[in-house]
Amino acid sequence: MRSLRNIRILSANEARSWMLAVVGVILAVVLSMPVQAQETGTDPRDFAPKFMPYYRLTELENGAEVNALTMFGLYAFTPTFAMTYEIPVGYKMDVSDTPLNNGDNTCGPGGSFPPGEGLPPITIPGVQGNCQETGMGDMNLRFMATSDVGWLNGDWIFGVQVDLPTATQNFLGTEQVRIAPMAAYIRDIPKWPGPGAFYALMNFYFVDVFGDDDVADTSMYVGRWFVMLPLSEKHKIYMLPEFQPIYDFENDHFSFWVGPEFGKMIGDDGKNVVYLKPGWGADPDALTGDREFTFEIGWRYFMN
Repeated sequence: MRSLRNIRILSANEARSWMLAVVGVILAVVLSMPVQAQETGTDPRDFAPKFMPYYRLTELENGAEVNALTMFGLYAFTPTFAMTYEIPVGYKMDVSDTPLNNGDNTCGPGGSFPPGEGLPPITIPGVQGNCQETGMGDMNLRFMATSDVGWLNGDWIFGVQVDLPTATQNFLGTEQVRIAPMAAYIRDIPKWPGPGAFYALMNFYFVDVFGDDDVADTSMYVGRWFVMLPLSEKHKIYMLPEFQPIYDFENDHFSFWVGPEFGKMIGDDGKNVVYLKPGWGADPDALTGDREFTFEIGWRYFMN
């Protein structure tokens, strides 16, 4: 039970209720703001330089909770070749609501713990007695290039993602260098629901190339599938549902997550977008650390 003397910590359900209330207030505010029609920064084909920090809460089915403040951005080397970076500068793993909490100011007997999202199990020794660790998480770099192959009458982007074990504590990362070839198919939706609609199917296959021998191998497909739905061209309001199918070949396990993003351009210069993104796992499995609930809030700043 997470409580301190004279201090009351909200339960997960109470926190979720407050979060939804905050979402409603923020949406009411941003929906009333007049703006000029500009790009929203959601199209993978848009290689314009952007800075996109975000905060994400993740609750896993096994009771673990992750809080992450991440610096995310895009740098374009050329109009057809770009790089993104994703650095969790503030990362907290809390397993106090899992069976690893022994209730006597000790945490876990050792062994392994599933960190979620199809990642390999990680060892528990070294975690504080309160079953929490805070530091920096693993970062990744993604290199992407546009292509003119024109298959299936759409646009294609090819690239590779490199995950680096930059976590300040083993418990906060994977202890692996992983690479993931990427192929993304994007196609505009010309008629409905309005100008700017498209869908994007981004596909990754992760394998480990270097890491701790005690960590399980990685062989995993991750899909990130988006549908861009402009809700108001006048006020530049959009919805971007994302679907993530994940198949872990090492553990023969499939998981699925969906998160509808709601965003709006703010200001008169067309350089800022704010968004909110709740998400839910479909039939999450506690033993493999699937995601049960996520909440993300972020900001995109266009440097051009």
